[in-house]
Amino acid sequence: MQVFRSKKDWWVVAFIICMSGLLIQLLLTMQAKGNIAQYPVHTTVYVLTVLILWWPFNTRYQITETHLNIRSMFVRWHIPLTDIQQITPSQDLSAAPALSIKRLKINYLKTGQPAFVMVSPKDQHAFVQALGKNN
Repeated sequence: MQVFRSKKDWWVVAFIICMSGLLIQLLLTMQAKGNIAQYPVHTTVYVLTVLILWWPFNTRYQITETHLNIRSMFVRWHIPLTDIQQITPSQDLSAAPALSIKRLKINYLKTGQPAFVMVSPKDQHAFVQALGKNN
C-alpha cells in the first residue's frame, strides 16, 4: 500500500491563510469588545469556517493491491485498479479532490459507465508508476 498526499499550490495556501487570518482577527475583535457571548452563532460560524478551510489539507490518495482510494474532506472514492482506463495530465479547474491546478485526470468505469476524477499527487510520476505496477 502506498499513500500520496495532494500537491498544494502556493495560491491555495495563501488564500486559506488569509481567510483564516481574517476570521481569527474578527474573533479577536469580538472578544476585545466583549461581543463573543452576545453573538454565539457568529462565533461558531467563524470557528467552523476556519476548520473547514483547513480540512482539505488532509487530501490523500492511497493505492492498494486492488484499489485506488481517494479521501478529501468527507468524500471518498474507491476505484478498482482494473476499472482505470486512462491517466492523462490536466489543468482543468473543475471541482476535484486536488489542491493544485497541475492534475492527473483518471478515466475509469463506474458500474460500466465512463467516469473520471482528477487528482494532484505531489509526485505524479511515482503515483502513475504505482498505479501501473498494481494494474
